[in-house]
Amino acid sequence: MSDDDDILPLPSLMEAWRPPTGGKRTLKGGTLRISSGGKGRGGTGTSPNLSEAEARAKLERIVRKAPEVMVKISGKQRGATHLGEHFGYVSRHGKLEVRSSEGEIITDEKRLKALAGDWEMLDEAMNIYGKDRPISTSMILSMPGGTTDAATIVDAAQAFARVEFEGQFAYTIALHTDTDHPHVHLTVANQGEDGSRFNPRKADLHHFRESFAHELRERGIAAEATPRRARGHVQKRVRSSARHLEARTAGQGRGLDISRLTEERAAEFARSPNPERRPEDVAALGRQKLIRAAYAQAAAALAATGKEDDLALAEDVTSFVAAMPPAVSRRLQRAREIMMEERAASSGVERARDRPQADDPSPDRGPPKPRDRER
Repeated sequence: MSDDDDILPLPSLMEAWRPPTGGKRTLKGGTLRISSGGKGRGGTGTSPNLSEAEARAKLERIVRKAPEVMVKISGKQRGATHLGEHFGYVSRHGKLEVRSSEGEIITDEKRLKALAGDWEMLDEAMNIYGKDRPISTSMILSMPGGTTDAATIVDAAQAFARVEFEGQFAYTIALHTDTDHPHVHLTVANQGEDGSRFNPRKADLHHFRESFAHELRERGIAAEATPRRARGHVQKRVRSSARHLEARTAGQGRGLDISRLTEERAAEFARSPNPERRPEDVAALGRQKLIRAAYAQAAAALAATGKEDDLALAEDVTSFVAAMPPAVSRRLQRAREIMMEERAASSGVERARDRPQADDPSPDRGPPKPRDRER
């Protein structure tokens, strides 16, 4: 694509696709993909230097709803015993293969426990202050069900781990295919061989998603890794830790009840004489206006070329924006529903109150008609 074809509003799109904040990247691998941005394996899709062709490809994947990858931290293990139990779980107690960062394929539980001991010894040797800290972090890498076969998932996950951790952190990979969609359990040693610590921040996790999506695209899978707000989502996912706490405290009186808390806060907002929006709600609404405007600018720029492919993409972008969910939090959405329900109930009462009764000789109904007498 020549410079004359640079039609997309790249600055506004780059802002719409900007990774979430959350601390400076702490990993060496973070410089291998994100920094270069341009053509080839270096770029993942959010660098300010993203080319027009890459931006268009990313825009197409987003508005045509390419599957979004999932990379999440599932837990942290403290000590060799805990890590050995985790290895037992991911290997289904020796029934599944576990591949190490050294290329070893392990099915023996004793070998997995020995590996856990090795990781603990390295951590203790480098723990000069004797802090109580986890020795490993477990992650899950997956795609939505029915979008990717197991062989491609595990191959992409292995490539992802080599790029991000090889020569820095030891790791193991185990593929699970006994659920609705295949997924990979990736366990990373927190103590690096170079003295660094594996402590992924929010920015790292987003980078991991981009890196994993890149490996899947290299294998012919149209995967994406966009922030939720770039897809119009304002309502944050409930963290798994909160879900686990809710499950543990269920039936304990005033234990954590996420739905109840949302309902109470929504009702308070709906019935307040002077309701005030939280600063984060106002900020979220402002961000969504800018993001929707960026897509609208892209659609207009594409449509202006008159080219068939551009017109088709412009139509898809417009439809994508029109289908975005309302830019409100769960609390505000529920508050709106409560206000509408109470308004409808109030209107129903008023109508019932104004409705004449059957034997009510009101003026607007006229006098009651005489009944026919029996002859």
